[in-house]
Amino acid sequence: MTAAITVAATELRRRLRSRSALVTAVGAPLALAVVFGALLGGSESASFVIGVADESDGSSPVAIGIVDGLLDGSGEQVRFVGVDADRVESAVDDGDVDAALTIGADGRPTVIASPARTISEQVATGVADAIAADAAIGDGTTTTLTDVPLGGRDLSASAYFGASMAILLLFFAMSMAAESILEDAETNLLDRVLAGPTGIRSVLVGKVVAISVLGIIGFLTVWIVTTVAFGATWGSPAIVVVLIVATVAALAGVATFVGGFARTPQQATTAAAVVTFGLSLLGGNFTGPADAPAALRAIRPFTPNGRALEAFTEVS
Repeated sequence: MTAAITVAATELRRRLRSRSALVTAVGAPLALAVVFGALLGGSESASFVIGVADESDGSSPVAIGIVDGLLDGSGEQVRFVGVDADRVESAVDDGDVDAALTIGADGRPTVIASPARTISEQVATGVADAIAADAAIGDGTTTTLTDVPLGGRDLSASAYFGASMAILLLFFAMSMAAESILEDAETNLLDRVLAGPTGIRSVLVGKVVAISVLGIIGFLTVWIVTTVAFGATWGSPAIVVVLIVATVAALAGVATFVGGFARTPQQATTAAAVVTFGLSLLGGNFTGPADAPAALRAIRPFTPNGRALEAFTEVS
């Protein structure tokens, strides 16, 4: 144990002097977290303006009732505004509204949306489906929109993608342990170390521990910066710290296992890149928690990064 601690301390000092190691373990995750936080800062409070037009020009009580009901039911997230029936498409094209609904004389809605605004189209389609369902019932009811508290907190996009990017870069950082051993073997430094009382197991444990410390520092930095700068909500601090340590340990195991099959530092780097992007795609690092196809959502829990992201999502 003493030998492993000595190796860890030596490796940590060596890595702290190396700018590339600090960039990979701390700088890159922090930079990505800042970029994603800045890009996604407004997405957590997104709102949509939906235009509503009466195609009957006031001749249909049904259409009038639906239009008036929607205009009176505007909320913070979805706001309905009246639009003339003859300029609905131009209002959408010009960006005056995010999408639009035209209400026919029989009360049937039609969605007018831009292909570039898929989320707005989905919001308008959801409202249109609800109106069509009410019309099919035929009991005189009209759709109303009501905010219903579901408990808990909204998932913080900055927290999710901050954790996601930190995990992505952790793969590369954790591969440094295997690369370091192979580099020492090439320069015969490993042989000189093993000629003394230090065994190969102590060397391996020490190097993994040193790189893991850097990984934990980088992950903690991302957590603190996204929380302070972007108001991200990660959840209970004690649980977040436990999850960070557990995630680093899991990824260190995967990276070291993969690196064990390499014979040169270059092979270790290549293997780490292949495994990193493969698991990142399967584990959902590049998508939101519910945006991936069903097949990928089924695979995600069987990847270490996917399991970690699920845990961070639950805590957040």
